[in-house]
Amino acid sequence: MPITFTGITNDLLSSTIYNVHDQIVDGLFQTSPFLSVSKKLGKIKYHDGSFKLVVPIETQEQTTSTQITTGWEPVNMAVQEISQQAQYDYSRVVRPVLISGKEEASNRGEKAIINLAEARHKAAIQALMRELNRQIVQGGVSAFSSVTSLNGNTGFGGASTGFLEANAVGSQTNTVGGLARGSVVGLNNQFIDGGGTVADILKNLYTLEARASTLLPAGGDGGRFHLTLASMTAYAAYRNALFANERFIDAKSLDAAGVQSLAFSSGVMMPDRDIGFGQSSTTVENSFMLLNLDGIFLDILNGADFAFTGFMDYPGYDGRYGQIVWQGGLCAGHVGSSALYIDAT
Repeated sequence: MPITFTGITNDLLSSTIYNVHDQIVDGLFQTSPFLSVSKKLGKIKYHDGSFKLVVPIETQEQTTSTQITTGWEPVNMAVQEISQQAQYDYSRVVRPVLISGKEEASNRGEKAIINLAEARHKAAIQALMRELNRQIVQGGVSAFSSVTSLNGNTGFGGASTGFLEANAVGSQTNTVGGLARGSVVGLNNQFIDGGGTVADILKNLYTLEARASTLLPAGGDGGRFHLTLASMTAYAAYRNALFANERFIDAKSLDAAGVQSLAFSSGVMMPDRDIGFGQSSTTVENSFMLLNLDGIFLDILNGADFAFTGFMDYPGYDGRYGQIVWQGGLCAGHVGSSALYIDAT
């Protein structure tokens, strides 16, 4: 039987939550810099579903050039396949929203029950977003383990499938969607080990920007680093290095209210707690993740972007429940336009 303590049916309560759902999701995006900036810039992709998330990557030239000297040289017409397919698994994560009959009885009145439902709904989405952000930036979140991480620094808690590897271009061994990096420039992220020298922060950041800017992904907006995520200490060191020349961007303009931000490259630099929190501070710690969001992006199933299923009776229990659902993955088609800077401080 439906819960009837307040006379509010599951359908009525669900309809009320549906009405505030988008507003709540938009507001909570502000707490996660990667999600916030990706959404604001329209870099999140949506699809209708498939077995895998597949991203074609150009790994070699289709043909070769022929020099003509006498005018009668045969043209080299040899053709080879120019692209391979990087493949990423879907991750589907569900988090329940529950209200017990006892809680309903203790929070009498329609407004009290609706407010309770909104609070539970908001808390569930917020927890999911925190976990997704931590998986993207740091890795190691069990519920989102199928989502590839930016953190490919295996000496700092990263995975061998992580996109940003702490090795020089040409010596990187992490896979990108199952593909070996080899000598393919688009599959090797830019990298600098700062050796703990704070005085070199600006020089090293600009060096990474220059290197990455020569390898922009096809079909992008022409921007370089749309978002740079910084550890707490690295962000403070960068700001101190700028002195009077620092350029602030209003964080609200990027849907990241409450997170201080500085202009850098084609976008913004923001501190992110998840870069280093939970990891030991060593000489290989991640300091800056410099991201081209045309090359690295979230791909989400339509209708599963923190979607709410509605409330239902909880069989066998005195209460009702709903679910928040997210399904998608972090994909890369070009990591050469992004960079990792370790041990900046």
